[in-house]
Amino acid sequence: MNTFLSISILLVFVVWLNYEIKKNSRLSNKTSKEFWDKETLANQKRAEDISGLDYVQVPFDKLPKQDVSDATSNSYRDTIFSLSDKKILNLSDLTNTELKLKYGVSNLAILSEYDDNYTKLVSFLHKWGERLLGQGYLGKALAVLEVAVDCKTDVHKTYELLADIYIIKGTPHKIDSLINKISPINVRDKENLLLKLDKQRKSI
Repeated sequence: MNTFLSISILLVFVVWLNYEIKKNSRLSNKTSKEFWDKETLANQKRAEDISGLDYVQVPFDKLPKQDVSDATSNSYRDTIFSLSDKKILNLSDLTNTELKLKYGVSNLAILSEYDDNYTKLVSFLHKWGERLLGQGYLGKALAVLEVAVDCKTDVHKTYELLADIYIIKGTPHKIDSLINKISPINVRDKENLLLKLDKQRKSI
């Protein structure tokens, strides 16, 4: 009896497994076909005018320009200012296929360059601000990180660091404004970030 039951269970399992494999294969084939159909369509899309896109306007005049005693901080500054004559776009929400569908295949390379500029901008603004703070340049760090927020940075830690500086400087009420600025931005783990900032604000 036990042997018969075991064989029956094994047969049921084999049938179920075979069904799941075939189902997943069908889904995979469907997904693959949908992707390539979309990609084919994207590669036929004519170029759209991209002059009116939401380019990031960096307030370079708000950034500290003078050398400090830390060479690494100065190098981060130079990297940021090297972007002053470049166009910058945050396109992180769109895949290459989606970019081609929206703006045309011939615009992909230049849009990718603009998006790379954005990634470089927000990454080095955070590194610069964090480095300045670590070197004791509180005011300069504050200026750099606030510029990052003005540029709608999606770097999670920038907002945390800026909130810490507001508390250090005795201006925790500014966290309210920070929370409002985060709300429409696509930041990683945004809900937890907002909760943490709200908790910091209320703890003072």
